Amino acid sequence: MTQPHVVVIGGGSTGCACAHDLALRGFQVTLVERGELASATTGRCSCFLHSGARYSVKDQESARECIEENQIMRRILPPYTMEENDGVFILIDGDDPAYGDAFFDGCAQCGIRAREISPDALRRREPNLTPAVRRAAIIPDAVVEALRFALAFAATARLNGARFLRFTEVKELLIQGQRVAGVRVQDRLTNQSYDIAADLVVNAAGPWADKLAALAGIEIALSLSPGVHVMVPTRLCNLLVNRMRSPGSGDFVCPQRNHSILGTSSWTVHDCDYLYIPQDHVEQMIASTSELIPAIAWQPIHSINAATRPLLGRPGASERELSRTFQCFDHAGRDNVEGFVTIAGGKMATARIMAEKISDLVCQKLGVMAACQTRTFPLASYRRLYTG
Repeated sequence: MTQPHVVVIGGGSTGCACAHDLALRGFQVTLVERGELASATTGRCSCFLHSGARYSVKDQESARECIEENQIMRRILPPYTMEENDGVFILIDGDDPAYGDAFFDGCAQCGIRAREISPDALRRREPNLTPAVRRAAIIPDAVVEALRFALAFAATARLNGARFLRFTEVKELLIQGQRVAGVRVQDRLTNQSYDIAADLVVNAAGPWADKLAALAGIEIALSLSPGVHVMVPTRLCNLLVNRMRSPGSGDFVCPQRNHSILGTSSWTVHDCDYLYIPQDHVEQMIASTSELIPAIAWQPIHSINAATRPLLGRPGASERELSRTFQCFDHAGRDNVEGFVTIAGGKMATARIMAEKISDLVCQKLGVMAACQTRTFPLASYRRLYTG
């Protein structure tokens, strides 16, 4: 019996994880991505495999998602994809001392291991840190290679039969009555257009998910919130350094190979295809992170980028107030459009669980009895995407 064919739109970490999950469940899978895999939001992210500690005080749903996925990914990612180096949250002079107690309480409530370390002991581990540290906690953050992270899902999916169409843009959803029956795509290398029939289409387009949904007359409320990252060509810390306060701009330094990533800012745009990088955001990243590691102030800039967070919108809320959790949309019950589902929100760190939940919905809609295997299934090396 031929298994149903599912088209996944979007080749970031979430889309690649969806292709992996669905392929393991026995579906025929075609993933379409208008650029290269992981070339947009995933490839320009902060490179955190979050422990969830950043969200433990004000966004505990996201915090719990992150710590659970953090522990799973440590078991299934291939070598050379992640540095299991942990992170540190530091409260410095001028920060609210009460937030420290709230931080430790929040981590405990969310199941996140937070081990207090004295400022003197921390300075012996991280001599470049500011001497203004008054309280600190070691937490299980990790650093990932964002491209290799996404490609590990893609490579494993490909080894299990998934097909990947890169530089292939969805131009239309093929709608028959009230049902999406496939996609019309354009090969951006040859300019050829053609149709791909599908039993179900998964919209995993990240910050473009609302535009894809609009092709079916569907509205999804997303808040498109870019953030600037500044890279300096020196590894200034080995732990991921975070400021122990409510999440804000310029409050972390992430070691990435021989570089350091300074991040990040936040603002709202209406079209993430045309991002600009505000100069004052770059200056703010340097100034704010220099309060954590003073040597940043005299480092040359290696590069600057901006990635757009696809946050689930809430009228009147600022982007810093919006949760980093995710949601699955079944457009049959919500919008009277069959054959089409959306996964929106979330983070790179929660790509696997996002894929699990949307794949559960796909199975339910197509009447397929197949359990998720991705919690324990080891991921292949990204090299197998091209050689497997």
